[in-house]
Amino acid sequence: MSKSKKGNQAINGYLLLGIMVISIVITLLFGYNIFSVATKKGGGSGTTVDLGSGSSMKNDYYTIGNNPTELNKENFKALTSALKEGDDLKIADAVVRNFIAEYYTWINKDGNYEVGGIQYIYGPKYTSFVEESRWGFYKDLDLYITQYGRENLLEVDSIETKVDYAADYVIGDQVLKAYYVEATWTYKSSSKINVDEFQKTGYFTVADNNGRFEIVRMFDKYD
Repeated sequence: MSKSKKGNQAINGYLLLGIMVISIVITLLFGYNIFSVATKKGGGSGTTVDLGSGSSMKNDYYTIGNNPTELNKENFKALTSALKEGDDLKIADAVVRNFIAEYYTWINKDGNYEVGGIQYIYGPKYTSFVEESRWGFYKDLDLYITQYGRENLLEVDSIETKVDYAADYVIGDQVLKAYYVEATWTYKSSSKINVDEFQKTGYFTVADNNGRFEIVRMFDKYD
C-alpha cells in the first residue's frame, strides 16, 4: 500500500475518532441537561426563596420554575394556598395556570432543552412530553434567542380558566379522579416577534395521582 493511501487512512481514522468523541460529548451534555431539569421536578428541591407573605418557591409537591416571572410567582402562591386548603378544583386550576405560565414563557429560558412546566406533567409521560416539546413548541427557541434576544420573546401575561369535574380517568391499570380545564391566555407584546402567531388556548385533563395533581392529557384545540 502506498504512503499516500496509508496517510489518507490515518487521517480518516482520526476524523472518525474525532466525530465519535464529539458525539459522545454532545450526548453527555444533552443527558446532563435532561437530568438537571428532571431533578427539579419534585417539591422540596433547590433553594427556598421567599415570595413574600410567608410563601416560598416550593411546597410539598412542586417547585417554582427557574427565573420566575411575576405571573409565575403569583400562580405558585395560589397553588400553594390551594394545596393547604385541600380544594381539588382550585388545585387542578392552579396546576394548569402554573404550567401555562412556565411552559409558554420563553424570556427565562436558555435554550430548547429547558422546557418549562414539565413537573406538572403526569410522571410516566414526562420523558416523551419533553422530547415532543423540543421538536414542537420549543423547536425554534434557540434560533429565536439568537435572532431576537431572549428578552424579546414570549412571556405569558394573563390566564383565564374554567374548571369542571370531568370523571374518573383511566390510564393503564389506574383509575384516577380527574378534572377538565379550559384555558386561554395572552402574551406581553414584543417589538421583535408577532405574539399572536403562537398558541393561546388549551384544553387540559388534570388527574389526582396519589395526591399529586398532574396533567395527563392536553390539546391545543377542541373539535
